[in-house]
Amino acid sequence: MAQVPDMESYLMDNNSEYEGDFYGVISHGAKKGVHNSHCISCHRRTCVCSSGIHLEMATEVDSGYSFRKTVVLVVAVEKLKKGLICNTGFKDTDLLNLLNDIFVQEEIPYENTEFTFASFPKYKYIKTSECNIKDSHNKSMALQQFPGSAKLVAVSLQGLNTQREEKITMSFYATQSLSTHQQAVTLGLAGKNLYLSCTLVEGEAQLHLEEVNNIKEVKNEDLLRFIFQKSAFGSRFTFESAACPGWYISTSQAENELVQIKAEADQRYIREFLVLS
Repeated sequence: MAQVPDMESYLMDNNSEYEGDFYGVISHGAKKGVHNSHCISCHRRTCVCSSGIHLEMATEVDSGYSFRKTVVLVVAVEKLKKGLICNTGFKDTDLLNLLNDIFVQEEIPYENTEFTFASFPKYKYIKTSECNIKDSHNKSMALQQFPGSAKLVAVSLQGLNTQREEKITMSFYATQSLSTHQQAVTLGLAGKNLYLSCTLVEGEAQLHLEEVNNIKEVKNEDLLRFIFQKSAFGSRFTFESAACPGWYISTSQAENELVQIKAEADQRYIREFLVLS
């Protein structure tokens, strides 16, 4: 026959001698977990919220009253969810006040200084050499005198006529604007102080022979019309006007015609030359 156990041997939950100690000091072998303390509202480890409730988690609580404490904990959490707000925290204004205390505005003394400096010229003279220039059809440059002017013509010369060929003075210039396969040069007639120049007249480039005493003394702003960009294509060269980009020194297919400057698209003229030292 089964025996009914004596109820007095069990500690009743609703009559616990530890009732009311949930928020106070926990005894009966329980150990405080202060390092595990958390605020239910703001999720901080330790916080005294506006509710006045200071929650501390305990471990190793006797099973005799653990269920009652769990119920109380659930009720407390639900109440905190419905309106308890932690009134502590670090606001943006606090950070601003801290920065204002650290960084103090001070006047920085300064003074104006006037100075000048020399920039790298667009074209800087390097050297001069003499050469003969023939077009790709082997026509030479010869001078043709006109009343009050002189012109260059391209003509095939043989025998004694080769003395008519004009030797060309080619001066080289350094510049930062040209690519590595181009050289800035001026082209003059040796011993005559006459230099080829190019200007734009009513949208059309024109080639001239101008008298210059010393090309090295010509200022950069006046030098541009004398500059030609010498580009290499194997053993042949082209001479493009720096003042009129896209226009090249050219010769006619016919004999004894003027040396002119023509647009790159004009295929009727010869614009490739041989430079012979």
